[in-house]
Amino acid sequence: MYRPTYTRRFEKEIKKFPKKEQVGILEKIESILENPRKFSIKLETTQPTVYRLRAGEYRIFFGLDDREKIMKIAKVERRTTQTYR
Repeated sequence: MYRPTYTRRFEKEIKKFPKKEQVGILEKIESILENPRKFSIKLETTQPTVYRLRAGEYRIFFGLDDREKIMKIAKVERRTTQTYR
């Protein structure tokens, strides 16, 4: 099972969302800790590898450290036309 760690950027961004949405995002993260690759999509254009997870109208971007079993949550954004730029 992976252990989540959160960047300052993620912590700052999630505070901007309504409380109900914050809870939903954190629950989604907790639900995939057993096998994060199964429920996420690898972004092809990034180096190092970044994964994307859908949580309703939000997208969670994270990296994985398989050796340490850490899931580093980098950012969360509301899905818009600018999300992947």
